[in-house]
Amino acid sequence: MRALLLALALACAAGGAFSQQAQPRKKPAPARQVDDSRARQALEEAQDALQRGDYPAAEAASLRLLEENIRTFGPSHANVAVALNLLGAANLRQGKFNEAEGHFRRMLTIYERRLGPNHEDTAAALNSLALVLEKLGDYPGAETLLKRAVGILEAKFGREHPSTATALSNLARVLDSQGKFAVTRAAPPHPGEDAARLAVRAEEALRRGQFGEAETLHHQVLAIHERTLGPEHPTTATSMSNLGRVFDLQGKYADAENIYRRTLAVREKVLGGDHPDVATVLNNLAKVLQEQGRDQQLTASEARARARGGAILGAFTEVETMYRRALAIQDRSLGREHPSTALTLNNYGSMLALRGDFVQAEQMQRAALGTMEKVFGEQHPDTAAVLTSLSLALDRQGKIAEAEASYQRAVDISRKTGNPRNRLINAANLGFSLAKRGRYREALPYYKEAVETVDFLYSQTRGYSEETRATFLEQFTAIYRETIRVLLQLHRAHPAAGYDREALAIASRNQSRIFTEMMRQADVARFSADPAFIKLRERREQLQERLAQLRQGRATVPVTLANAAERVAEFDAQIGVAVTELGGAEDDLWRGYPRYMELANPRPVTVDDLQQRLLKDGEALLSYVLLPSETVIFAVTRESFRMAVSSVRRSSIAERVFRIRSAMDKVAAGESVLFLRDIDPALLHSLYRDLYVPVAATLAKREKLLVVADGPLQTIPFELLVSAFGSEERAAFERRKALADGSAAHPYLEEYSGLAYLAAKHHFAYLPSLSALASQRLYPKRSSLAQIELVAFADPVFAPQGARTMPDETMKALARLNVGFGRTPSGTPSIPRLAETAEEAKDIARVLGGKAELYIGEQAQERAAKAGALRAARFVLFATHGFLGGEYLASDLPPEEGETRRAPPRAQAQPALALTLVGDLKGEDGLLTMKEVIEDLELNAELVALSACNTAGESAQANNGEGFAGLTRAFMYAGAKSLLVSHWSVDSLSTQALMTGTFRNIKAGMAPLAAVNDAQRELLSGRYSRGEFHFSRAHPFFWAAFVFVGD
Repeated sequence: MRALLLALALACAAGGAFSQQAQPRKKPAPARQVDDSRARQALEEAQDALQRGDYPAAEAASLRLLEENIRTFGPSHANVAVALNLLGAANLRQGKFNEAEGHFRRMLTIYERRLGPNHEDTAAALNSLALVLEKLGDYPGAETLLKRAVGILEAKFGREHPSTATALSNLARVLDSQGKFAVTRAAPPHPGEDAARLAVRAEEALRRGQFGEAETLHHQVLAIHERTLGPEHPTTATSMSNLGRVFDLQGKYADAENIYRRTLAVREKVLGGDHPDVATVLNNLAKVLQEQGRDQQLTASEARARARGGAILGAFTEVETMYRRALAIQDRSLGREHPSTALTLNNYGSMLALRGDFVQAEQMQRAALGTMEKVFGEQHPDTAAVLTSLSLALDRQGKIAEAEASYQRAVDISRKTGNPRNRLINAANLGFSLAKRGRYREALPYYKEAVETVDFLYSQTRGYSEETRATFLEQFTAIYRETIRVLLQLHRAHPAAGYDREALAIASRNQSRIFTEMMRQADVARFSADPAFIKLRERREQLQERLAQLRQGRATVPVTLANAAERVAEFDAQIGVAVTELGGAEDDLWRGYPRYMELANPRPVTVDDLQQRLLKDGEALLSYVLLPSETVIFAVTRESFRMAVSSVRRSSIAERVFRIRSAMDKVAAGESVLFLRDIDPALLHSLYRDLYVPVAATLAKREKLLVVADGPLQTIPFELLVSAFGSEERAAFERRKALADGSAAHPYLEEYSGLAYLAAKHHFAYLPSLSALASQRLYPKRSSLAQIELVAFADPVFAPQGARTMPDETMKALARLNVGFGRTPSGTPSIPRLAETAEEAKDIARVLGGKAELYIGEQAQERAAKAGALRAARFVLFATHGFLGGEYLASDLPPEEGETRRAPPRAQAQPALALTLVGDLKGEDGLLTMKEVIEDLELNAELVALSACNTAGESAQANNGEGFAGLTRAFMYAGAKSLLVSHWSVDSLSTQALMTGTFRNIKAGMAPLAAVNDAQRELLSGRYSRGEFHFSRAHPFFWAAFVFVGD
């Protein structure tokens, strides 16, 4: 629709050339009168036919108009360009792309000669031609034209003009089609922004995956059009359709159905029931009905009967009726060999294939493929897309050889055209098809190709928000899991072939991807101004651009060209040379600037990397992959490597973790500490048995364990696992429990003191990913001499008092946290004060000695944290509430596993630390968010302690560790070498004892990790009293909450 609208807009803009401008009349003089009545009539007919969707009639009228204008005005007149524009638009809508390209090129030549290369009509012609090239798959050509058009329009009208915004939007789409994901955004919003700019911004948001923003903007566009044009205007109907598409992409199918039905009613009334745009709405509506299961009205016996004989029995479902009606409209108005008709055939066929009606589905998809090959050629991305659908239908019928040949063709096309998205889809489909038949060795190269392509595409999303990039990754998580499954099968058959090592490398690619790239970017920033680096980088980029253009040129050689085969051979030869030159340029960058190449072309962390460059003596690394039906454990030391695979399901581990965290969170929320007895040591031992025992021999006598967890394992410390709990240990535990009556001699929870915790065997350090270890050890941040021993923030002020009110922005920020705060009498969120943290900060300062800056009470402000003192600190303490956003990223537990502990979806909330929230906050909201830590803090600290006494946003129900990890990773990115952070809220006295003990040990000369472990053991042997009752701190709730993150 955008192509037609743009072409019509150009026709209207240039149409003034038909009217003769009045000349100042000096004296009557004879002049040649031009009879343009036939041209005017042809113009009206062409425009009317385009409006009602009668494109053959529009083409015929445009041809008459062209002939009249050439006869009347000459072949180079602006009116001839108007006729060419209308003719090109009619050809474009009929799928006659080569003809449309020729007409638009002639139009462009006329405007450039008559109006100049920088005229706005020249820019409009560039836009129209670019849209045809985009249809033909010539994305580099379209990109070149659109960049020129944008330059003209920006210089003429400015970046905020609707025409500029439209050209920018078209450019963004073309760049996206090449996998460049460029952020070419329209201007920011402003009061009174018109519908055109809002629509462009909505499309930009949609491409970034920001569906909520896109929905809001499309609602605004629709409201403007309903108010200014009326509810039954064609443009209003287009706005409705755009809003429906956003609903569809978000899975809001009922809303999408409602808006599409409204759109259909308007278009049928205004355009008539046989207009091609009506067919488009029918297609969209059929799709959302199908997503709602509304195509299930056929009985099972009818479906089987149709599948056997291809006969149509009984009434069609509403969905099928819509597809058939859309197809009938397109047959009449566009013809059976139009690409839009082929798309409907393909979609209809896919629906029938899902029902089991493979015979008819295959017929439709083969017809669609024939059309795509005839219109676009065999090497076009759209041809590959139909091949993919056909392959799936053939696969489901068991036509294995045909399906694989079809898959292979689609993969080959995607490779040759350089379209990474299609390459990813087709390689993954072919890999899956081979793997499900046990042909794992053949499937593996295609899975590897898919993984490499995901990595490339992800690297191209740089510049988008973290939430958007996370959404992108979620689409392809299954590819990594499936690749690991294939490697596991091959390892079982060939244990010595190294497939276990490949599995670890694949696992490393998908660990904390966003954070991993952030760390690489921070490393690259240190040499980004080096002239030698800049020269090599620019050479690589030029060669990449050249190669992309050659591949697209090869893919878009017209099939009707007489010497098409020779042209393809010429392109192949040039592509070979370009590939060789690019390889040489990349080799130079790998040798001189490997960290940049890891950012641009991410490489996995391998077993060789770990053993030869990363791990130290006395260390071992544990890394986990939790698959739906099995658990994979990797254990690595400098001398040995082992991959252990068990049949423990991911859901089993998630359920046990939930039970542990549920009891912890109950007590953290203020319920009786005796609920901690719900945690049976047998439960802790079962996790030890499943997660540690399979690799215990490799880990023996290793003091330090580096752990890279997966999914739910990110929410518990391994220190609390119990290594022995047989019948003897059970009996001893029950005896101690029976005696534990709360007296001084036998405090409550004393029974947990005799358990064999894994903390006694190892010092645990946790890492977000294997790549994080590589970043910290191979590319450490240059150390600077600390000028301040400690910077601490403690006892912030949360409660309004007198003139110290809570700003509106702070209220809004707190509301976004998804935390169930109580309310004060004044209606503000009620957040408990942490008065004892002031003494904690002072105690630590006294223990460490040296210079300290303590920000306590009102002074514990967000602005102070960003002011710069943290850069000079050796140690940093935030003793405050941590709202760690358990809903920050959706749970990654696969829905097919029937995981019962998934939380309902909510709006995303960034993890944050709460500082002073009332009074004059100097322009801040009082919440130091993950994003602000990344963007506004610079650290050189040996240890950052997040002594968060209330991790209110972290729930056991939906947590997959991303809230905890998000804030932790932000501080690592900002420069912290290591962190001390909590999984759950602990009583303030325990926290204070652990923190003070840790820093006392550091002052005594211990390394930070050993200092933390020693403080934990000391806390484990302690106790406290409440009134007349006494409690032991031997339960892991008290001593295991805080974990050491980093190196």
